[in-house]
Amino acid sequence: MSISRLTCPAPIRRRLPVVPRDHDLRDQAISSFEAQDYVTAVQLTLRYLLLDAPATNLEHQPLLLVQGTARVHGHLQAGSLVLSVVLAELDEQAHTTAALRYALSRLSATGQLFQPRLRGKLLSLEFRDQLSLLHPLKLIEVLQRMPVEADSNDAWLVDRFAVQTPDREALMPLSEDEFEQAWTLWSEHWEAMNELLLESRRRRSVRFLDTLGSLAANQIRYALPLYGPLRADLNGMADVYTDAEEHPDKRDAALAKCVRQMRKVSREKLAKCLGHARYAIAPLQEGSPALLSSMLAGNRMQGTGELRASGRSLEAALELISDYYYLLAYYAWPAEVEQALRSGLDQASDKPWREATDVLWNHANSTVRAHGNHAEPSADEATPEYRYDA
Repeated sequence: MSISRLTCPAPIRRRLPVVPRDHDLRDQAISSFEAQDYVTAVQLTLRYLLLDAPATNLEHQPLLLVQGTARVHGHLQAGSLVLSVVLAELDEQAHTTAALRYALSRLSATGQLFQPRLRGKLLSLEFRDQLSLLHPLKLIEVLQRMPVEADSNDAWLVDRFAVQTPDREALMPLSEDEFEQAWTLWSEHWEAMNELLLESRRRRSVRFLDTLGSLAANQIRYALPLYGPLRADLNGMADVYTDAEEHPDKRDAALAKCVRQMRKVSREKLAKCLGHARYAIAPLQEGSPALLSSMLAGNRMQGTGELRASGRSLEAALELISDYYYLLAYYAWPAEVEQALRSGLDQASDKPWREATDVLWNHANSTVRAHGNHAEPSADEATPEYRYDA
């Protein structure tokens, strides 16, 4: 076996402060909607959802929210709320037909609350609904999903179809030191994934492939502020190799293709796809003590413990490291919990597999005792889904 340990570097992606949502505001918004006070319902929904809710009165001033590279515009019009995000501007130099075909096939869907719209030369995602039909939960879903779709596709449209992006929020570039760290992290990560992929093929274990796919996607997602076409390509391949319902051979091929392409990425291309972003809406879900316990205790840890007891330290260490990365990549935690999870990765970094397994096993148990509980997790928490979406 050519790889005997794994490096777990500190993240370059900046973490946002955790601001727990006030669920009373959501309940008040629903009560206002039921009382037919629709404008108040919208305002309360915004206060519930946004990290820093603006004092905008939508009856007199339009709304502007920044979510990554997406800029969400909102205004009231004839008793309706209109929300839109400009994706691209089409012109004679752009591959207009191909861009429109992509929007109709990939960004449009039956039953989706927002849809792509072409107004003049501007291709946008748009949502429009009468206030009397705009339940707060519907507005929450739109504001959580529509900016993510725009943020995930705008730079990809520029790269593939040569369109313009006249209303795209600029990212803050990385400093020289940050980029050097990012390049080192990127290179070492994909070299390690290549070695582990060879090990996966020797073992022919679906369980090992599950863990490796999760680790390949989530370490990058957690550590780097990745955007643009590089993130879109990684998303597409990760959707295949992390899909437990796909045939293992297809997943293995998708992961091999991903590793091969990511190892060929140049410094210049990576630099163009990195940047710190601002978020009006928290991009991560709120972690909970029940989720922490479901991931780091109970049946899940029992399976890892069996690997550890039988001397299969490589598999056990990778499962533990993968679970830690999943918790950090997809969930926002209070500072003390996040520091505890990061501490576990720091202690296991660059340790031989057996030592890394013992360190993380003990660390997970102490973390659950300090910050978890043994309540039944929700359905979403009990069955984590390894996806790379932002």
